[in-house]
Amino acid sequence: MNSLKKQRYIFLAVLNGVCLVAFAVLTIVLSSITSSLPSQHMASRWSKSENQRFSQLSVFYSAGSAIDLNTVYTMRVNIDKKLTENSVEALNPNARTWFDAFSTPAHLTVSSSRSDYTVSSEVNCIATGGDYFLFHPLKLLSGSYYSDSDLMQDRVILDETLAWQLFGSNDIVGMTVVINEKRFYIAGVVLPDEDSASEYVYGSKPKMYISYTGLSNLLGDAAPYITAYEACIPNPVTGLAEKILSETAGLREDDNTVKLVANSERYSLKKLAEIALDNGKRAVIDSPLVYPFWENAARITEERAASVLLAAAIMLIVPLLTLLYFTGKLIRMRKKLLKSAVEKISAALHRIKFNLSRGKAEKTL
Repeated sequence: MNSLKKQRYIFLAVLNGVCLVAFAVLTIVLSSITSSLPSQHMASRWSKSENQRFSQLSVFYSAGSAIDLNTVYTMRVNIDKKLTENSVEALNPNARTWFDAFSTPAHLTVSSSRSDYTVSSEVNCIATGGDYFLFHPLKLLSGSYYSDSDLMQDRVILDETLAWQLFGSNDIVGMTVVINEKRFYIAGVVLPDEDSASEYVYGSKPKMYISYTGLSNLLGDAAPYITAYEACIPNPVTGLAEKILSETAGLREDDNTVKLVANSERYSLKKLAEIALDNGKRAVIDSPLVYPFWENAARITEERAASVLLAAAIMLIVPLLTLLYFTGKLIRMRKKLLKSAVEKISAALHRIKFNLSRGKAEKTL
């Protein structure tokens, strides 16, 4: 091998090494991005604990298509019915077969209830129902979550910003806030998700979580309808859970006021490749839907993950071309290599035969 050819091979080896290292780094970055949002991994968390395959799905409604609580109850009955029709049941007889949550935004004025002075704040409120905090396991700084089983439905959760604005502390569990002259007890204080996407869409305005029933009791007929419904449904056959929820929610392909999102599939290689190659069309919003902040955070991570996946794929181009080149070269030289191999094997056999015959001759002597 001449010197120039040797240098070319060394350069090619270094280039391939750099590309493979970059691919490995990008793969780690991709994994970090796709695992950064706990709200998108309810199905995987529950599948591990139940040893059963689940699918996480979300349905988002525009303000004009929002649903009421009776619709949620009807959907639950119909989902149970369809799961039974498909012979899907919990592996543990004492366990629930599936889970759901629903929510809607509201804007309220919240005041601290203190004897020395009162502080009021305009708050972005999220009214929740079902197993909302299973889907969105916000980090508790103090206290606990409320639930639908609470008797009075008069507990709320404040985020850290609101807790400090109203009370100057996180240690406020059991204290009360006043909304429309009604007292609500503080169940806990939570910290928003700390990933960059969530921080970007969360905003600086403080947030409070209240049960949907509690909000309905407070506002009466003025209570907003439900704009987000989430479900974690057994999916023993690919597409079954999505089919069940689509039929239950009455979704139509021509209706741009309602959107079903398959959270469990959003970070699949197929989905990310579609986003990476859609030439920016996904950025065009052609519906009246306004997504909640956690869905917007998820859409941001999708874009980031798609870009990283594309970069990782590009890093594989040189190693793949190199592999194809040497494979082609090996094919072209196969006759020469085969002939050389046959000659070497033949020579080896001759040596073995010669050694054996010499050994026999020495024994005879």
